[in-house]
Amino acid sequence: MHDYLRPLDADTLFTDAQWLAAMLGFESALAQAQAECGVIPQAAAEAIAQACAVVQVDREALVARARCSGAMGLAVLQPLQQWLRAHRPEGLDWLHWGSTTQDVVDTAQALLTRAALQALLAELAGLQECLTDLARRHAATPMLARSLLQPAQVTSFGFKCAQSAAALQRCRAQLQAQAAQALCVQLGGAVGNRAVLGPTAAAVEQALARRLGLQACGYSWHTQRDAWLRLAMEVAVCGGSLAKLAKDWSLMMQYEVGELYEAPRGSTSSAMPHKRNPVHCMQAVAQTQPVPQLAATLLACMAQAHERGLGEWQAEVAHGASLWRHVHAAAAALRSAAQGLQVDTARMQAHIDGLQGVVYSEALSQTLAPLLGKPGAQAAVAECAAQALQQAQPLQLLLERWLRRQGMPVDAALESALAAAANPRLAVQSSAQACGDLLARTAASASLKENDHALHP
Repeated sequence: MHDYLRPLDADTLFTDAQWLAAMLGFESALAQAQAECGVIPQAAAEAIAQACAVVQVDREALVARARCSGAMGLAVLQPLQQWLRAHRPEGLDWLHWGSTTQDVVDTAQALLTRAALQALLAELAGLQECLTDLARRHAATPMLARSLLQPAQVTSFGFKCAQSAAALQRCRAQLQAQAAQALCVQLGGAVGNRAVLGPTAAAVEQALARRLGLQACGYSWHTQRDAWLRLAMEVAVCGGSLAKLAKDWSLMMQYEVGELYEAPRGSTSSAMPHKRNPVHCMQAVAQTQPVPQLAATLLACMAQAHERGLGEWQAEVAHGASLWRHVHAAAAALRSAAQGLQVDTARMQAHIDGLQGVVYSEALSQTLAPLLGKPGAQAAVAECAAQALQQAQPLQLLLERWLRRQGMPVDAALESALAAAANPRLAVQSSAQACGDLLARTAASASLKENDHALHP
């Protein structure tokens, strides 16, 4: 019933079928890696690989077995044992050799997380591309900057988009960096010391990692979850960046503001046909709401006792997938919003003009400071700014009148300087320049990351 808050492909992450396939894939790859290293007979490895390929694991039966044993990995082994006993007994004694149930689940989770990472990175890249395009097109489009939800100075819509694009580029870089440390096979055996595998442990781990396309970290991380949780925390931080973008756009889409609109999609209200609700932004906001709590839950799971957690690890496995799903869904929703985003530049300019120049108060103060001193200039601007809003008259003109009342000459040069200080096209230049600089740095950072990945895949 809550699928309307998620993209169409949201159910492709961490599905039950994927979990089963990943766990069976671990057992098959482990046996083949061990045979490659001379640990188990080749015939046994072939039998185990065949079992993993043909056995159909019933989900409900697996859940029932796991509920009784408390071990999802063990529940997968039982149907494999039954099949081998009946069809290929030469593999039975070597199934799961030197491994433990947490090895199965952790490695399967790493495989599913790798797929989730690629899906998230694709959505982030698409959203970043949209933001970069908006930034280029609107680098010099004046709009109100807002601090503490109040009008501040003039910025540009392009600069806001460039800032979000840069944040997403940093998210992508951090996710990839942490993934290189976290997406590892787990092969620790009963208590993490690989006692059964002995001196062949490193070779088996590397062969297993190669077959599964994961990293071989060289140690067990059964209850040392630091690298794994750092990746999860980067996902949560990414969710925060997406939440910020969704909030900004949602506020700009309020009718009273009306600076942005999502693409029309028909009726979005049962009672009020005129409404044009920001549905994609709503979806992104809804998806990012649980992210901080999920991150806190996962961090709380790090205190796992001794060599195997009792409840903490199991909770981590249960809730970790939700974090990825929520952040991926938020990214997908915002990408959809960005692809059809409509920008009302006239409304942005009208909001600036409606403030009668008070948003240029700093620039006007600086212009008057050589004449009045900084404190005097700020006092004059503050006095006239209140009148500008009350009387709906331009602040620049009120300042000129104030100066004349004080007996100060207002020549053409000063008038020109005050007009320049209150010119939105001049005021936006700093933001336009900052937008261009930020886009260039972001592109350079992305290029450097791609080159580094090509050299160190």
